[in-house]
Amino acid sequence: MRKHNLFKALSFTAAIAVALVISGCAATMTYPEYPGAPKADPSLQPMPNLMADALKFAHQRTAPEQELVYNLPPTTPVQVWTGVGKRLGIGRPMTAGDTHVWSIRQVRLSGGRAEVDVVYPTNGIYQIATVHFVGSTAQPFYPTMLQLWLVPVDAPTCNTPQAVLDSVIGQATPAQQ
Repeated sequence: MRKHNLFKALSFTAAIAVALVISGCAATMTYPEYPGAPKADPSLQPMPNLMADALKFAHQRTAPEQELVYNLPPTTPVQVWTGVGKRLGIGRPMTAGDTHVWSIRQVRLSGGRAEVDVVYPTNGIYQIATVHFVGSTAQPFYPTMLQLWLVPVDAPTCNTPQAVLDSVIGQATPAQQ
């Protein structure tokens, strides 16, 4: 009887320990991060896939007849732009002067749930939508819902690596003269 109770206690303790380890491994990241938040690396999965899938999902549900012109947050590395473009398989990155753009504003990942804020064009203005995802390390994240906020926001600024480089060079040129 003692052995049986000891075995049950050890089994219960092991189950609790495994549950704590698994729940403790749930990643919580925000990109771009807000002040005071831990630094998030947008090149680590599932961040690039979440960005691409959110763009595609929001585009299909807001204006599928328009070309998908996309924009990622400032400071997004070149390899993430490349990966997002390949995963999308459609559309093109934003260039200066584009007026119908789907732009990633922020990605939030917390364990098996993720949210991606997308700025999208509608009726001549830009508004925000949140794409909700579920997934895990064993199952890829997939979109479950598009939440439209109907809150007007400023038009996206082109953040492609070339546009950022041109901006930096343009700012440096007057100082050198």
